[in-house]
Amino acid sequence: MDITEHAIDSETLKSIAGCASDAAEMLHLDMESLSPAEIVNAVDNCVFSMQKGGGPKIPEVDDPALTLGSLWGQQLVREFGWTWANVTFHKHADSQAVGVFSPDRSLAIYPFHFIWGCLENNASVTILLAYSMLKDGSRIPSLPANAFENVMDNIHHIVPRE
Repeated sequence: MDITEHAIDSETLKSIAGCASDAAEMLHLDMESLSPAEIVNAVDNCVFSMQKGGGPKIPEVDDPALTLGSLWGQQLVREFGWTWANVTFHKHADSQAVGVFSPDRSLAIYPFHFIWGCLENNASVTILLAYSMLKDGSRIPSLPANAFENVMDNIHHIVPRE
């Protein structure tokens, strides 16, 4: 097998939840009253705004990829029943990544890595688009269990966002 999954310990899961809460506070979001779609939309807009030099002031001690990625990932858990886990990529020198995975592990999203790429490399922000496609379901191909297919590698805007 090319990828091995490892459970995340409870302390790390608490940290992810805390980072998600910090991000929601930073974005002035009420996580109790807003839907996952509304929260994902706010994360998407925030990352896009940050690419353009705007967005909220983030304290230097906070990592925007970690805080915003935690908030995004928690919405995938909340809406779709996905699970946080750590995976090892054996074909890539046993590098590891934390991600959120569909129940059968056919699909994967690595929110920290994706947001980092958006902010550091000006990659196209497709957070809301991916969420909407997952919610709709009609454009997601049937994949085998344990494929760990990175959803974000296959989501692109037809017309660039501006």
